[in-house]
Amino acid sequence: MPRILIVEDEAVQSAALEAFVSAWGYEIVTQATATGSIGYLSTNKIDLALIDLHLPDNPGIEILKHIRDVDDSIPVPVFMMSAEDSPEIRIVCMSTGADDFLAKPLNFADVSMKIQQAFERVSYKRQIQELNAKLEKDKKSLQRYFSSDLVEKILNEELSTELGGTIVEASLMFFDIRGSTTMAEKIGPQAYAERISKLFADLMDIIFENGGSINELLGDGILATFGCPFPKENDAMNAIAAALAIERHMRSINNMREIIGKVPWGFGMGIATGRIFAGNIGSERMIKYAVMGDAVNTAARIQDLTKDSTYKIIVDEPTYSRAAVDCKAQDLGETTLRGKQESVRVFGLIG
Repeated sequence: MPRILIVEDEAVQSAALEAFVSAWGYEIVTQATATGSIGYLSTNKIDLALIDLHLPDNPGIEILKHIRDVDDSIPVPVFMMSAEDSPEIRIVCMSTGADDFLAKPLNFADVSMKIQQAFERVSYKRQIQELNAKLEKDKKSLQRYFSSDLVEKILNEELSTELGGTIVEASLMFFDIRGSTTMAEKIGPQAYAERISKLFADLMDIIFENGGSINELLGDGILATFGCPFPKENDAMNAIAAALAIERHMRSINNMREIIGKVPWGFGMGIATGRIFAGNIGSERMIKYAVMGDAVNTAARIQDLTKDSTYKIIVDEPTYSRAAVDCKAQDLGETTLRGKQESVRVFGLIG
């Protein structure tokens, strides 16, 4: 039940106002002085206040100032009342933070309407606040998988939430941690999960900074996409730039790990570029944004090549030919990938 504070030193006026307002189902608290009102407000919350401007101890505007000094995301509606009605007095009250000014003698029907309207505004503001909180929660959740610019597009409904998708050209990057099983057995699953989560947080930031999105976390690996759900100017170049930045980051981490006597992280990355399906798959009950196609499988198989290679990053020819980046690369020639009949030309990148 909303609680309304009535501050009025004239007993008859206070009783009449209390009787009328309480008939609408509101809880009423009455005070006759500014000091008593401020004391009450120091330990109690109210939902609305009707305050007489002229009180025996201090002006009612002091109560208004006290209410406005309280940091509240949804301000309490306050109506100032006075028989002295002039533009100057109204300006002072409104500029101090009053929601409205009620001239005496009061028109109770008008008072009732204004109170209802004030509570409707408060309800509306509360709904907006709740929607904003939900939006921020959704935004933070999406930022785990997409860069900030993509999150804005998703929240603006530029990305469909319906089943289905489109054929797009994109660059896919698989990142994989080596020896994760051995490390998990050595330090325990809880410690391993905390350690790899911290590592992935850094790598995801690098991917986002280079225009990529996280399509999937694979336990000890990451599938990142460049070009979907939204294409950029040069997605292949962005994928290579992200991979090189990740390699530098991993090298820095491993140098520190070696200094303190810990085993370095083993890792590898494979990148492939081509036309893929990108969109929502599943059912009406459960939906997932997925990427499927030859380029996805090629990127995964190329990443496998890094296990027996001195190169931490290997890319296919379409990726390398599209990426005008300032980096050194070694042509590793044609190779047959597991599950593919045709050979693929690959390049090892040197950061």
